Amino acid sequence: MKEFLNGMERFANANSEKGLQKILSDIAYTLEQAAIVSITDPRGTIQYANEHFEKLSKYPIEELIGANQRIVNSGYHEVSFFKEMWATIGSGKTWRGDICNRAKDGSYYWVDTTIVPFLNENGKPYQYISIRYNITARKLMEEEIRKNAELYEIITTNASDFIAIIDRQGRFQYVSPSFGKLLGHSLDSLYSDTLFTLIYKKDRQKVERKITQFRGIHRNAISLEYSLLDVRGGMHIMEAKLNEVQGSVDYEDQILVVMRDVTERVKSEEKIRHLVYNDQLTSLMNRNSFREQLALAFERARTRKQVFALVHINIDRLRYANDLLGHEAGDYLLAMVGERLKQKTGPESLLARIAGDEFAFIITGLTNESDIYNYAEEIRTYLEQPIQVGQQSYTLSISCGISMYPEHANQPSELVTKATLALGKVKMRGGGDSEMYEHGTSKMTLERILLENEMRKSVQQQHFYLEYQPKVFLGTGELTGVEVLVRWNHPDLGIIPPMKFIPLAEETKIIVSLGEWILREVCKQAAEEIKDGAFCKFAVNVSTVQMKEDGFVDTVFNIMKEFKIPADMLELELTESSFMDMEGMKESIQKLRGAGITVAIDDFGTGYSTFSYIKELPADTLKIDMAFVRDILENENSQAIVKAIVTLADTAGLNVVAEGIELKEQADMLYQLGCREGQGYYFGRPTTLFEAKQTNSKGSSCDNKK
Repeated sequence: MKEFLNGMERFANANSEKGLQKILSDIAYTLEQAAIVSITDPRGTIQYANEHFEKLSKYPIEELIGANQRIVNSGYHEVSFFKEMWATIGSGKTWRGDICNRAKDGSYYWVDTTIVPFLNENGKPYQYISIRYNITARKLMEEEIRKNAELYEIITTNASDFIAIIDRQGRFQYVSPSFGKLLGHSLDSLYSDTLFTLIYKKDRQKVERKITQFRGIHRNAISLEYSLLDVRGGMHIMEAKLNEVQGSVDYEDQILVVMRDVTERVKSEEKIRHLVYNDQLTSLMNRNSFREQLALAFERARTRKQVFALVHINIDRLRYANDLLGHEAGDYLLAMVGERLKQKTGPESLLARIAGDEFAFIITGLTNESDIYNYAEEIRTYLEQPIQVGQQSYTLSISCGISMYPEHANQPSELVTKATLALGKVKMRGGGDSEMYEHGTSKMTLERILLENEMRKSVQQQHFYLEYQPKVFLGTGELTGVEVLVRWNHPDLGIIPPMKFIPLAEETKIIVSLGEWILREVCKQAAEEIKDGAFCKFAVNVSTVQMKEDGFVDTVFNIMKEFKIPADMLELELTESSFMDMEGMKESIQKLRGAGITVAIDDFGTGYSTFSYIKELPADTLKIDMAFVRDILENENSQAIVKAIVTLADTAGLNVVAEGIELKEQADMLYQLGCREGQGYYFGRPTTLFEAKQTNSKGSSCDNKK
């Protein structure tokens, strides 16, 4: 205080007490106008309060004077806060700090406070003068900033995206907290590292090159996929988008990197890819993959002017082994045939399981017809060696058909046909032999000609009839619809299995007229349902041959119009082969779905479908083939495949139906894996519509009231 007064005297006039008083008066006036001023006695009783104090606290001056300073205590601060303040000013020291007070109306305000103690001759405070400034707006802004920072921390720590800013050398300028959670590194250590050192070495050069290009003419956002390594050596596949930081001086010419961990998605897609291109029982290529590889082999041979042969193998009468030993033993026999083929043909051979009991491989390196035949025969006899199945020894009978390029064919499909014809000749002789294709081989066996003629007559004479298999919701057992199945009861030949006549119907195009008859019968039955006040969704199988027919879509619409059937009562199940000509099918499918008819992909996983088709085709439902349901209880691989299919189908917005459910435990497992609907002998065998609808009499979509 003395120093302050001495300074004022020098400033004013050492001989003018009046001048000094004027300066002090001016300072007091300035404070009075600019700040909240109060004077309290040593106990905190307010002796003086200025107008600013009155306005801010909303207490009248007469209520403030004589009241304790606690009148504006908000309760915001801890007791220790005020203890420390009183200890400071009680010792004669000035205290500074921010205080939250409460006004008379209950509102809160913040003040930047300076409390100056004035001491008597004994060095004890006799009064305190408080100078305060209203900082409520600043505090609110700070609180908003704090909340935003906290929210940002929560979002960036828990978000599925990983955000970073890097310079052109890959050095981190900013990393979101989620990086630590993903990689296990501390954030501080990341700032001393680069993005490039975290990238798996196989991808590192690619990323560095892209960032270099990004600096040049390619300044639009770029997308990359690469793998990051965590502290444990684990690999995370990241989908990243890189963009130049815009509108920031601090981060000028730097790159914003937004990443997402897609490891699980990629693994699921790899499982689907393996499912699509590989036979699950033998791990060999399936039909789809084999056809693709055969076409490539064909082109190589054409370019290099090489000779190669195709061998088509069939296990004779495998169904007898299934009947005698059971289906599990039958699967084991198939797996052993696949294993023996791998052993004899070598790891680099083009080898596939192309159907249930059929295999195929190509022979290269031999040019003489007899050498090729002898090699195929050697493999065939090796496959016929006894196989131990449990306590029994079982000997298979194997048939082989062989065709050669360029001797027998100029196109891959022709080569396949010639090998199949050669195999047919062996089968006609009873099997257990090999046959090289010969020019002029008949394309039709006597049985095939007979069957075709009888089928044409049976369509006209209506020797076909329909059966219905229930489809249920696995969660409740409620009926969701029925699948329509065609049956052939020949007056002389009796019941002919669909596996025998459907392929022939497709090959001869009889399926076109048969399919139209099926659709007409279904719509007629649907009309009866409507007449009875009931509702049932009918799923009808449609082949590629039908879809390719000019006017197929119009035929469907006309029949529905004739019987006045609403579109939501009809679902068309497309066979996998439909997707081999996806572009040709797409427009027809879009027209059908545009009219409200749902479309299902039938028997998924048996050799044609790929996940890219699933994502691109406008379908509604995916039906998992029974091959993946049969051993789902004991085979973890089947469980993983079904889970992957369900996950990716959900991503594509498809419903999933499992076929071939024979046990309650299978239904429970499929439901746990996310499958919504199912069908199979456990719920009901193909039967009449009336009996199929009895599967669930309450709450189903096929009950007696819509």
